[in-house]
Amino acid sequence: MVSAGAGLVAASLSESLAAAVSGVFLRAGVVCEESNDPTGVELAGVAKNAAALASGATVDQGLNVAGAAAGHIFAEVWRWAEALGARPESLIGLAGTGDLVATALAPESRNRRAGGLLAHGVPAEEIGARVGQAVEALKTVPLLARGLQAAGFEAPVTAALARLIAGDLPLDEWIAVVRTTIPPSAGNRRGRTGFWSRLRGWVRALFGRRRSD
Repeated sequence: MVSAGAGLVAASLSESLAAAVSGVFLRAGVVCEESNDPTGVELAGVAKNAAALASGATVDQGLNVAGAAAGHIFAEVWRWAEALGARPESLIGLAGTGDLVATALAPESRNRRAGGLLAHGVPAEEIGARVGQAVEALKTVPLLARGLQAAGFEAPVTAALARLIAGDLPLDEWIAVVRTTIPPSAGNRRGRTGFWSRLRGWVRALFGRRRSD
């Protein structure tokens, strides 16, 4: 990380702890962002691994389809993260889209390679041995799909990816889900309880008080 360069995020509800951990890496010459939004950072990491796996499982269909798969996964996770109070910058920053670009583009990426192996019919339980390393997304995507479902969010692409991992969904049906899923419009999304929704509430409350005064 020191010689080739890297970007890290130290996230904790304790700002002093985040600063202390970040300082260790900064003194070593590694960029390390501080964050007090561990929920957003954790879900960003889970989302980027799932998105990289999804893109690897669709890249044989073309980069546009692979990009759509990754975008769907990120959008589905973001709606849940927003409802949990996560901040947008956590998912669009180093831990989210920044890491996604590196993970999805690197040919040696574990999760991207695992997606390609899934697409070629290799069972999930054999992929770790093929890759030679642990592949986080094979374990976290099913958990993510269940979490989204339990929270009441529609996440058809994440759910389909979990079924692909389990061997319950043929590749052509997985591709069809990616190609045909239409995300909900911004005005019709469930659970808009995140930062922007709270900000609108504060503004309305502030101006409402001023009018009443």
